[in-house]
Amino acid sequence: MTRKTAIIALSLIVIAAFIWLAWPSEKQTPKIYRIGVIKPSPSLEPAVKGFKAEMSRLGYQEGVNIEYVPVEATQDKAVTEQRFKELIESPVDLIVVTGVRETLSIKDATAKFAPALPIVFGVVSDPVGSGVVKSTQSSGNNLTGVTPANETLVAKRARLVLDLIPSAKRLVIAWNNPNTSGIENLRGKIKELGVELFDKKVNNVQELDNFLRTFKPRPGDVYLRATDTVSADRVQEIIDWGLKNKVPVSGTNIGDVERGAFMSYGADYESIGTQVARLADRILKGGKPSELPIEPPGKVELIVNLQTAEKLGIVIPQAASIGVNKFIK
Repeated sequence: MTRKTAIIALSLIVIAAFIWLAWPSEKQTPKIYRIGVIKPSPSLEPAVKGFKAEMSRLGYQEGVNIEYVPVEATQDKAVTEQRFKELIESPVDLIVVTGVRETLSIKDATAKFAPALPIVFGVVSDPVGSGVVKSTQSSGNNLTGVTPANETLVAKRARLVLDLIPSAKRLVIAWNNPNTSGIENLRGKIKELGVELFDKKVNNVQELDNFLRTFKPRPGDVYLRATDTVSADRVQEIIDWGLKNKVPVSGTNIGDVERGAFMSYGADYESIGTQVARLADRILKGGKPSELPIEPPGKVELIVNLQTAEKLGIVIPQAASIGVNKFIK
């Protein structure tokens, strides 16, 4: 063998060895994260839509490196717990949930079956007062998430609807959860708002249905849709009642306005879903829920339904219309 031939042979051996070392012994497949998604009430569906869209933008593609496992809660606590138990044991890497009722249910389930399993919640007003977390800086448990802060926005929501309807004389609200609805905050501001307040506690959707069926509105009434799960379950019924009785309904998000409410003021739920996705991404990359502070809403907006305004004979003052973020026809 000549010197030149030996050098060529040695080079080929080195190249072959390099290729062998660099080439994986088995084809590496990406980890597929399994995310449990608790089915939201209709009014909260935009949050889940925003969550999945942002997860896709962050590089999580269904069928490639992420799988969503949907589960629906029921009115039966035992059935819901069993469903959540099966979800947890399936297993999943993380759970995404919206709404205070569902969040409390999955919190209890993980405490019982998998205390370390991360949960990211969205659209949970007053998460501290509702018993979801210990504080907004550190949950003290396996949860973190985003609050729409409705309990603090309710007074401003009332102020804005009164600006849009100067002829209003009374605010009407049927509420279930004193924390998320911010009823005490509203009561404390009512004198400053310069109108009457009629509020009624309803313990469940049946009581809310009965209230809508028997309550007799009077001229100058405006209905504030409460930010709790009972009212969330009856959004369309509340709006239809308002249209039938010529009572303007003030909602909490764009979904209410799209369904026919006169106006809404509150967090953009799809934007909250985006925030939830970013928190989920941080957890999947090693972050701990207790180390991620509860986030306030990143986007709050005032929206008016002009078609509903026309049906109700409402003429919006020019000065008040300046502050409207979006008009829907």
